[in-house]
Amino acid sequence: MAKKNKQVYIPWLDKISDFYDTFRIGKAENNFFTIMRMEDQAKGKLLFMPLFRGNFFRLVICKTPEIRFLLPDETVSTSSNCIYFAYPGKIESWQRVETIYGYLVCFTPEFAGISPQSPLFTKDFPFFVNGASSILRLSQPDMDAIGHTAEALLVEMKSGNADNFEMIQHLLKVLLIQIRRLYYKDRQAKTDIQLKQASLMVRFRKVLNTYSIDTPNKRKEHRPTVRSIAEELHLTPSHLNFLVKKYTGHTALHHINEKILLEAKSLLTHTGLQVSEIANLLQFNEAAYFNRFFKKMTGITPTAYRDDALQLMRRPLDTQNR
Repeated sequence: MAKKNKQVYIPWLDKISDFYDTFRIGKAENNFFTIMRMEDQAKGKLLFMPLFRGNFFRLVICKTPEIRFLLPDETVSTSSNCIYFAYPGKIESWQRVETIYGYLVCFTPEFAGISPQSPLFTKDFPFFVNGASSILRLSQPDMDAIGHTAEALLVEMKSGNADNFEMIQHLLKVLLIQIRRLYYKDRQAKTDIQLKQASLMVRFRKVLNTYSIDTPNKRKEHRPTVRSIAEELHLTPSHLNFLVKKYTGHTALHHINEKILLEAKSLLTHTGLQVSEIANLLQFNEAAYFNRFFKKMTGITPTAYRDDALQLMRRPLDTQNR
């Protein structure tokens, strides 16, 4: 069993081209920087993708809603005029309903000249920090400004100039500075209490991430509970529940169960493990207990979910909207 725990259960998309190929959104022009209008994505793109990780930064600039990002500790939905942030190693999943308008920007740390190990990283790129809010919502004028820079990047990408990537690096830096200003503007609009609640959520998410099925060498020896996480945060379980619910509208237990459920869904769709093996991997004492948990959360059994999810992954978006 120890040998099996060393397996990676959440796919790692190492290159930008891996990301493009997996989601069937077209062909990546290179593996260090790409930008595209999301409405120009290839027909046949996926409606649903279980948990995965990428080895690069990603900005999803949405002019329209209809994407749900399913993260280990929360589900966030896009709205008109917002930006979703992903960084190397971030565990995520998503579902989309229909054609989205906006921009998809992917780039490596090396191309952008960004080092997550830099002491200034948290200050310069707070939206790429593990545990930070994944969505920044914008006003229409702010989205117009972001869209103008994105269009400039697109034009330069297609220009064919010998020095176009030098110009792209400059424009990408401009885009990131624009986003940073908007991020801090949003933060300044929040009260001290809201900032403290946000800080707690960052800590809560970081602790919850240590229970991931994909960190076997560091993973705790039991399933996460409100009590165990509260102890690590030096809070009482009731106080943790109160603070998390006040900030998110859901209890800490809700977030914990969502994380376990999302990992279960990923194992059901990404692996051929038996339900009993998945129950054991997720540290349920009995497969029957896991089955009851899963059905209570979803309304269907793990086996039925696996069948439905695999069919959904085979159905491209264009067959849904035409």
